[in-house]
Amino acid sequence: QKEIQHGVDSWVSLGNRRPHLSIILVGDNPASHTYVRRKIKAAAAVGICSEIILKPKDVSQEELLDITDRLNADPRVSGILVQLPLPGFGNNTCSSYIAQ
Repeated sequence: QKEIQHGVDSWVSLGNRRPHLSIILVGDNPASHTYVRRKIKAAAAVGICSEIILKPKDVSQEELLDITDRLNADPRVSGILVQLPLPGFGNNTCSSYIAQ
């Protein structure tokens, strides 16, 4: 953890933008919420900014893909995590598209 924090601090001290993780969380699965809270806490501990984008379990696939497209185009976002499982539709479709 200290090594990662040092790397982030060095990166930022060189004039680079602080890393930013965007997490998309769909539905109300308690295990997913716990996992995401831990990821946010771990990111903060090493100096990485993060945000959670909460969506209801009935979010459309189109909206979810629009969100990932918007995040991909956002220069402040360094990484995107789409928390699985995605309730209501097959994970393979979104996962395959997002991996592109």
